[in-house]
Amino acid sequence: MWVTFTSTCVAAYMYGYDQHMLPDGFPTLSPNAACSAFISNTSVALSLLLVFRTNSSYGRWDEARKMWGGLLNRSRDIMRQGATCFPDDQVEAKKALARWTVAFARALRIHFQPEVTIESELKSILTPAELQMLAKSQHRPVRAIHAISQIIQSVPMSSVHQMQMSNNLTFFHDVLGGCERLLRAPIPVSYTRHTARFLFAWLTLLPFALYGSCGVSVIPVCTGIAAVLCGIEEIGVQCEEPFGILPLDVICNRIQADVMATLKDDADTKTILAEAGLISLIPSMSLPPTEHASPSDPVTAAAAAVLAAAANGNAAASHSNGNGNGNKPVSTQVPPPVLAPVPVTTATGMNVRISPR
Repeated sequence: MWVTFTSTCVAAYMYGYDQHMLPDGFPTLSPNAACSAFISNTSVALSLLLVFRTNSSYGRWDEARKMWGGLLNRSRDIMRQGATCFPDDQVEAKKALARWTVAFARALRIHFQPEVTIESELKSILTPAELQMLAKSQHRPVRAIHAISQIIQSVPMSSVHQMQMSNNLTFFHDVLGGCERLLRAPIPVSYTRHTARFLFAWLTLLPFALYGSCGVSVIPVCTGIAAVLCGIEEIGVQCEEPFGILPLDVICNRIQADVMATLKDDADTKTILAEAGLISLIPSMSLPPTEHASPSDPVTAAAAAVLAAAANGNAAASHSNGNGNGNKPVSTQVPPPVLAPVPVTTATGMNVRISPR
């Protein structure tokens, strides 16, 4: 509006001057060498200021967007790990993990967009006691991360799985710290003010420099140039504070939907895979003892037959000397029977040869 008003005043003044409607002694505004020199010599500097401002602001917005996208992926991952690694009897632990994962995302959103309250966002997610504890906390996102950590440590599982889930919590802390850095460390105010003042002075002098070549058309020309340059400046101002324009509520809704769907589908998924024979609920890591082995097992049966034959041969040799003097010890030892290797074919088609020693 200011540039349009200035352009109109310049065009009206020069029209009156050219039509000799002004009193004698009024100066002409065109050509104006000083304004033309200022515009031509400072155009590059203004362009650099606007480009740097826009790039810096977009970089902040893009960093915030990537961090919240990573939060979405890590929330899905930690819920998948909990549903898979937690024992089947830890149903309440799985539900608590799902509740607090959603609670962290909601609390983080409210930490940067305090348009809503924590009670209205989480009253249908957390229990009344949990909600009261989180609402009274000094730093709610940190409290939510601590609750998730306690849930993970309370469940009996391998240390490898606990470490993997703890890595996701470390990423939650990184997202929290990165977002707080973007919020509390904006682009320097001096740079922002200097760019705005420089742009205002440049657009104010623009009609004086262009009237000599554009005439009355300087009004739409200057208005269009001002709209473009001011639009670039406004884009930089908006992107500088990414949490004012990022759809964090939409991301939180997506996190809640995916986490709850993983929890809901966990039992059905395990049941279907077990029925298909893809999940062994009681895995066997070693062969059973010989006396409890199934007779249908060819490897075990063959080994038992070889051992029994060797025992019978040794017993017969020790009770008889071959001459009818079974009660007298003899010096000649009867050699044990020679046992040939027993070829056995397993269920998988692999040939196994059992040779006695």
